[in-house]
Amino acid sequence: MQPLFDSLPVVDFHRVFLKYDNGHSVLKNIQFSLEKGSFHFVTGASGAGKTSLLKLMYLAVHPTSGRLQIFGKDLSQVSASKLPDFRRRIGVVFQDFRLLDTLNTFDNVALPLRIIGMGEKEIKRRVGELLSWVGLENCMNEYPQALSGGEKQRIAIARAVINKPDLLLADEPTGNVDDAMAARILHLFLELNRLGTTLVIATHNQSLVRQFNKPQLHLSQGTLEIIQPMMTIEEENV
Repeated sequence: MQPLFDSLPVVDFHRVFLKYDNGHSVLKNIQFSLEKGSFHFVTGASGAGKTSLLKLMYLAVHPTSGRLQIFGKDLSQVSASKLPDFRRRIGVVFQDFRLLDTLNTFDNVALPLRIIGMGEKEIKRRVGELLSWVGLENCMNEYPQALSGGEKQRIAIARAVINKPDLLLADEPTGNVDDAMAARILHLFLELNRLGTTLVIATHNQSLVRQFNKPQLHLSQGTLEIIQPMMTIEEENV
């Protein structure tokens, strides 16, 4: 029998509000659920609250009010000592990369696998394959200071997906790469999605949103609307 928790939403917001210390309401009465294996874009103008929504999901901030559940657990009832267990199931691609300057490309990407105690032989195989996929097989020994913004972006993406997280959150993951690499990265995300990873990708790139035709969590002045994808011609004719 399938465990009950597998049927619960991966993410569940119920009347969530978020205010920062200056009193400004960033998110207002947010309500939505993300099922296991779903794929959503987060869209909206700059300042609409996209990054704040992702911060709530990767546990960097807590709701001012309302209920937020991740992997079926109400986060208000989870002790601080248990939060790292949740975070290990979440991959995050940050806009500012957050690479460790003291580690080379290989070791930055390998870090999540070493944290969970994977053997070095398997780490070498996985990291090598993934860096080849994102076109960085010749940069394994380079340090972040010597790399371009686009190269750092691809390292950050590789690090976020290397351990096949249950939930992947990406904040403008294609902002520093050309269109061809952006499409390749999205196809990598789609492959993870097919394997069961729930994806949430914040982007300004409307061409990607149209190309991949997934539901949108659209934010406007802190409020959220779910926009369903347009039906394809084939679907309309069914």
